[in-house]
Amino acid sequence: MYGREKHSGCGMGKLFSLRELLAAGWLLMIPALSHAAVQDAAQESAAERLWRVARTGDVKAVAAELDAGVDVNSATTYQSTALSFACDRGHLEVVQLLLDRGANPNIKDTFYNATPMTWAQSGKHHEVVTALLKAGAEGVDNLLLDSVSDGDTSLVEAVLKSERAKAETISLAAALASAQSTELGKLFEGLDFAKLELPELTAEELKRFAGKFTLKEGESTLTVVAGEKGLSVDAGFGPQQGWYAFSSTEFRRGSQRIEFKLEEDKVAGLTFEFEATKYEYAPAVAEGKSAEKPAEPAKTEPDAEPEAAGELAHAASLSDVAVSSANWPGFRGTGSRGVADGQHPPLSWDIAKGENVAWRTKIPGFGNSCPVIWGDRLFVTSAVSADGNRDVRIGLYGDVDSVEDDSVYEFVLYCLNKQTGEILWQRTCKTAKPAVKRHSKSSHANPTVATDGTHVIAWFGSEGLYAFDFEGQQLWSRDLGLLDSGWFYDASYQWGFGSSPIIFGDRVYVQCDIQKGSFVAALDLKTGLDIWRTERDEIPTWSTPLVHQFGDLPLLVTHGTRAARGYDARDGKLLWWLADHSEIVVPTPNVSEGLIYIASGYAPIQPIIAIRPEARGELKLPGRKPKDGGEAPESDPGIAWSEQRGGPYMPTPIVYGDFLYVCANNGVITCYRAKTGEQVYKKRLRGGIQAFTGSPVAADGHIYFPAEDGRVFVVKAGGKFEQLHENIGDGKVLSTPAISKGTFYLRTTDEVVALREKSPE
Repeated sequence: MYGREKHSGCGMGKLFSLRELLAAGWLLMIPALSHAAVQDAAQESAAERLWRVARTGDVKAVAAELDAGVDVNSATTYQSTALSFACDRGHLEVVQLLLDRGANPNIKDTFYNATPMTWAQSGKHHEVVTALLKAGAEGVDNLLLDSVSDGDTSLVEAVLKSERAKAETISLAAALASAQSTELGKLFEGLDFAKLELPELTAEELKRFAGKFTLKEGESTLTVVAGEKGLSVDAGFGPQQGWYAFSSTEFRRGSQRIEFKLEEDKVAGLTFEFEATKYEYAPAVAEGKSAEKPAEPAKTEPDAEPEAAGELAHAASLSDVAVSSANWPGFRGTGSRGVADGQHPPLSWDIAKGENVAWRTKIPGFGNSCPVIWGDRLFVTSAVSADGNRDVRIGLYGDVDSVEDDSVYEFVLYCLNKQTGEILWQRTCKTAKPAVKRHSKSSHANPTVATDGTHVIAWFGSEGLYAFDFEGQQLWSRDLGLLDSGWFYDASYQWGFGSSPIIFGDRVYVQCDIQKGSFVAALDLKTGLDIWRTERDEIPTWSTPLVHQFGDLPLLVTHGTRAARGYDARDGKLLWWLADHSEIVVPTPNVSEGLIYIASGYAPIQPIIAIRPEARGELKLPGRKPKDGGEAPESDPGIAWSEQRGGPYMPTPIVYGDFLYVCANNGVITCYRAKTGEQVYKKRLRGGIQAFTGSPVAADGHIYFPAEDGRVFVVKAGGKFEQLHENIGDGKVLSTPAISKGTFYLRTTDEVVALREKSPE
């Protein structure tokens, strides 16, 4: 997603910019949600004030904090310092002051494995780089090589001028520079180094290295394309040029190195090496036609291929029946399951051409909340401003920046007739400037409405929680304070709030995982007053909670970074917890056939876990070593099964029948047996690599996967992958669809679209 991407500890360095790495699976994408404001100065510690003023570039304030005795190397939880923040933003005067006061130029954070030099280089802040070099910053050799491959002449000159690069590095950099351009080659004239002669492979010889390769331990795919003089590598966001041969099988770009493995003159795999870390790739298994050829046309007959036999066939479960109805009362319907058997939505449509389109209703403003249905009513929220910034960037990319927008918004709840699309009523809950900024895939109306057929609960994060009846009469409202769920690593980047409220019995449950003061609470549905509130040691997440009745126990399940937790929904008492999940948690828990499923996918922690409802106390994930040392447990009675990798970053997995389906951000679908965790298949949706933020839904033996570009892919349920349709949209889709009585409801950034089979007449 976005403008200023950041670097991961995955070790891919400058093959791609730190910003690009957030996209292609090396760094996971930042959620399509929003972020939070800086805490009040009165609530800040001295170190937090130092970090904040270093970010803003306030030299006098930085000096004042240091004069007051704040340690110049005070570090965050992730060991990032004021120097890192100032380098990231290019504040040269602050950087110089911090260095003069003893800031460590070589401190490396514990999450992205990045130094102050990493951030300065990523932002192309050349004067800051020069200051760091003078202060003894390490990584000079890699910096020189990467600057050459990036074609950054100013940075190359700065490194050479520092006279700190090794002679062998200069030889390698000079060879890369000469291969790349005459201008870069001239920068090395007059220097004393051993000249390297690169092999000259012909265009025909280069062609044998072209192809697609998949990381053996992960989802990432590299596409190698042959050029006239060298290779380019594409990780899903465009080719990176400038890979040149240093031998018959070795290619380099900057500090990166690829060694191809040949068997009988054919490529059998490759090793990608960066900073002594090696990543093994195997040739990708072809699935249908390659990305360079036209996409295979969608099948028009649902039974075009033989029925999956026996145990691989789809069969609806009692759990599916229990959550299926014409009502879709909250995020992903009843129990957040996303299942609507017996509703018979259409399998194919073309919105642009009007095929199977029942109605289209424009919704003013912009919101990512999902459509919610009860009876003949459909509810959706939006943030409306005549002058507001409605720019939305979709696709696989990385960016943590907030959208700049100082406009006043109306925060509006809309009620539509689900049959006709007519807006029956609308209510403005609040008019104000948003308390926090949003991300470029986010909106100021992310949480989805919850309803029980009598009450309608609309939540706008920091702008308040509101209750209405079905005629639009406001019943109550609550201000839950500043809900700051921004980037865990740097709280100054704002993304917005994304968790949705849920109704269970006579209560509303909310999960507020924010930068400071996280909590989960139960509110009285009639009055909005707290019944109980439980504080949480948690950082920002965007997951919606779940309440499920297990016998006499209503269990509240929440998913978070520091722990997934189970509470007694009656009083908020913590019953069990499972620590150490992904740093950015988005997918929502759900329950099927007596198991609780949770998943998350921010690398390097990407678990999928099935938890037994009788679990109590601290759970231990089998195969994972505790952070405080010790041996990895072989099993835990509270955990039915688990996978260490493969968890999704954005879309919530769906359990349907006997199988669990996980959709990765790039459209790779993995199917597991829901009871055991055995992987059944792993396939990419045909139609090219797309970005997926909305979650899949299912009905009557079919699963619908909404892509950000508006297409919806339909796959036959069961243990055999069979893609049936690629339905064409007409807008950007970042929300999850709803299903009710023969109709599929799709919310785009501009409208709500109702899709249903047209009658013969």
